[in-house]
Amino acid sequence: MSAPLLYIDHLRKLALSRGDRPAFHEGQGTITYAGLLAAADAFAAGLAQAGVQRGERVAIAMRPSVAQVVAILGCLARGAVASSLNIRLTAPELRAFLQPIAPALLVCDPEHHALAEAIGGDVRLLPDANVAGPVRERLAPLWSDARIDHAVREDDLALIIPTGGTTGLPKGAVYTQRSVWLWTAACAFDEGRALDDHELYCSPFFHSSILSGWMSTLFSGGEISLLQGFSAGEALEAVARGANFIMGPPTVFQALFAHPDFARTDRSRVRKLRIATTAATPPFIEQLMTAFPAAQLSHTYGASEFGPVANIRHPDMLAGRLTGVGYVRPGARVTIVDDQMRPLPTGEEGELVVDCLWRSQGYFGRPEETAATYSDLGVRIGDIGRLDALGWLTISGRKKDIIVSGGENVFPSEVEGVLSRHPAVEGIIVYGASDPHWGERVEAAVALRTGMTLTEAELIEFGRRELGGYKLPKRVRIMDVLPLTTMNKPDRQRLSRAASEEA
Repeated sequence: MSAPLLYIDHLRKLALSRGDRPAFHEGQGTITYAGLLAAADAFAAGLAQAGVQRGERVAIAMRPSVAQVVAILGCLARGAVASSLNIRLTAPELRAFLQPIAPALLVCDPEHHALAEAIGGDVRLLPDANVAGPVRERLAPLWSDARIDHAVREDDLALIIPTGGTTGLPKGAVYTQRSVWLWTAACAFDEGRALDDHELYCSPFFHSSILSGWMSTLFSGGEISLLQGFSAGEALEAVARGANFIMGPPTVFQALFAHPDFARTDRSRVRKLRIATTAATPPFIEQLMTAFPAAQLSHTYGASEFGPVANIRHPDMLAGRLTGVGYVRPGARVTIVDDQMRPLPTGEEGELVVDCLWRSQGYFGRPEETAATYSDLGVRIGDIGRLDALGWLTISGRKKDIIVSGGENVFPSEVEGVLSRHPAVEGIIVYGASDPHWGERVEAAVALRTGMTLTEAELIEFGRRELGGYKLPKRVRIMDVLPLTTMNKPDRQRLSRAASEEA
């Protein structure tokens, strides 16, 4: 019988050869692989002594930190299910999210203690979680030196990732120990992660970025500079110290470009840039290639329910292939279906059904929503797209985002893909607004590149060359900053509400 696929066991093996190598750097200091594994085991024993059984859930309300890393790894070692909370939500929202999850413990740092108490339940405060000092003190009182046999299996549930909640309350996509191993292994091998990778991690912990980011870098034996909250200045300091891999949405890179220290920061060692969550425009890609001349770029398509399943790689970008989300990666399968779940011929547009070796098991405690989204064929999250004969995947939009204007369907991402190519456009969000004549009218919110100007008429005329008239925005709003959700995705709902209320 083959050995079970357990992420924490893989780290134990790495620690045998890399025990004295740095795993994480943060403001409070550096922790090695050996120190990280010892802390995870001590936290797992602390959970056991607190009464947490295998399969029970542990909610975590903390800022990004090594203490939270250890809490997550400790849950994996215990066989408990870690659920890092979206700390940007309110207590009532989080109570509703946690109601079906029913955590046995809610672990928090001092910054989020009031939020945790308002949520309720068995709250365990780590009073020194964010204080410089020995990791033992930072994790007290959930630290124990007891030796406990946790008897973890690869089919045990391990991790809950909140969905974006763009259509209402977020749901918790739940992953097994096996799927955590497979997700991080897929990122490590398919993306060419290496022992000398040094990742700059500046994303939230309530996002699938933890799996594609620091957990995959650890799987590969690399090291991570961890920011407790995004700061362009601290990020550039990490780059100057040797961070050579950066993953994040375009807003992260744009903040780096705008920082006064950017021009004098040595960026020659940065060799990997991974763009996540939103589409990349040609001007933005050109800017990245100029700013980080030694870096290989990639753009990834995925979701909280199934992780990364398609990539646009650096050679594709050099060839100008940016209209789409790339080739489906090994271990994943995308099927295009009609409304009756019947597979469509190559090139035809329909709904994506995604399956992969590492996909989640469903939404924890939500059987009806799970049955509506998960099937034997795969997971449906409402994305519309097509596959060409070579396997290149293009996303047209989402069912819920479709704008029905004058009886015609308009996909926002299609319009964004064309209008974003205007040289003055830094970023764009296309959305629908209530209209007494059209039912819905197409509008666009646009952020401009520094020093550039653009009128509504100029942008519409630019789009007219490739888009039918009914797809063109009937209003263009120039904005300094485009609104994003807490998951760093375009906030179309906020723009739609504002436009409708204004009308």
